[in-house]
Amino acid sequence: MTLYNIILGNSNEPNICLDENTAKTFGIVDNERIFISYGKRKTEAVVNIKTLSDRYTIQLSDCIIQKLLVDTIVKYEILFKNKELIIGPLIGILLGKHERKLKENLERYLVYTLAYKQINGVLFVFSEDQMDFTNDKITGYVFDPETHNNWRRVVLPFPGAIFRRIELSRTTFQALSSKMGKSFFNSSYFDKWEFWNLLSQNKELRGYLPETTKKINKESLDTFLKKYNGVYLKPKSGSRGKGIHYIEKKDHYYQMIKNYDDEIRCMSETEMIKFLSNHSYYLLQQPIRLHAFEDRKVDYRVILQKNETGFWQCTGMIARFGKTHAISSNFKASGFAKEAVEALKMQFGYDELKAFQKYQEIIRVCCKLAFHIEKDVGAYADFGIDIGIDEQEKIWIIEINKRHDHDFPLMIKDRKMYYHVKSNPILYAKHVAMSSLS
Repeated sequence: MTLYNIILGNSNEPNICLDENTAKTFGIVDNERIFISYGKRKTEAVVNIKTLSDRYTIQLSDCIIQKLLVDTIVKYEILFKNKELIIGPLIGILLGKHERKLKENLERYLVYTLAYKQINGVLFVFSEDQMDFTNDKITGYVFDPETHNNWRRVVLPFPGAIFRRIELSRTTFQALSSKMGKSFFNSSYFDKWEFWNLLSQNKELRGYLPETTKKINKESLDTFLKKYNGVYLKPKSGSRGKGIHYIEKKDHYYQMIKNYDDEIRCMSETEMIKFLSNHSYYLLQQPIRLHAFEDRKVDYRVILQKNETGFWQCTGMIARFGKTHAISSNFKASGFAKEAVEALKMQFGYDELKAFQKYQEIIRVCCKLAFHIEKDVGAYADFGIDIGIDEQEKIWIIEINKRHDHDFPLMIKDRKMYYHVKSNPILYAKHVAMSSLS
């Protein structure tokens, strides 16, 4: 890919000066009026064509550089279509709430720059408090391998694409969504109930979902217990199995165990009614009888992402073997993890072909899920989807993580998968920033 230097021209008018060979390449003629785009800023300019000493140099008037807030230190790719010259890509990663904390962690964020040679242009990180909606600009830290610490503080326009990795205030979220549109991806977060309610409306996906209700009372509890001989009580939000209770009915009392707690608690009807009233922001959910391995619950984390192609793909799949006799499969509590195909062979006794077929079946279900969420909720490019397989080898969708742990592949010592997990959303951001989506 050809890269171009942007330099200051000597015209006081809003002009762009191109080498004659560059102009010919893009089909641009002298004195033509075109638009120049840089991130979310755009301005009109008159083209001047000359023979330049470096054909890969583009000269911009100072007024254009100032209006667009162009970083002239970086080399860029150029795209010209419909009389619009796009200088880019300009990609932002929203990684912190406050600049002070972001600055402290800059070294950690270098992992997001692994694919920089495929990206080119501007790749910068920023925090929520660095966005200035009034003046239409962001102060952030541009990756610059020529500096001593790899980062350079700059003021930029809102970029062609933003990848979100943090929670946002409602005000910021609404303003950023309005500003960026579909080029702000992984933007909307939703809890477990919203997720279940969304997918249950789809006939094809409904069969992969455990029955769930947000009506937390004794009547709902008893209905689930009669139907399934057990029920999970879990928080609408949260992760890593925290706050999950498993409840059964024994004669005239209830028996309950909390995840990560070996103590079984017995409760009368009165005690259970009081307990449920204190957990009204929870869900009741059908227990999936997961196929266990040596008394360990097992589920599969599917890392589904988009890359530079713009299409969903499975970056990796990791099986998580929970603590022995635990009520969930969260492996970080005395469990372990394995690559998915090897885990399927170990868990079910599959041969290589059967394990691969089940692996592909899981991916197909996850892709259907991703398509449906995008259609009804908004733009996404990075999901961590938890899948369970029951004793009849039926696939179940447990939950979806919109801001999942990118370090998961390191649990199975797969650095190649880890690098892809970090890089793919950034490559997708380039696809967005340099396409008509921006």
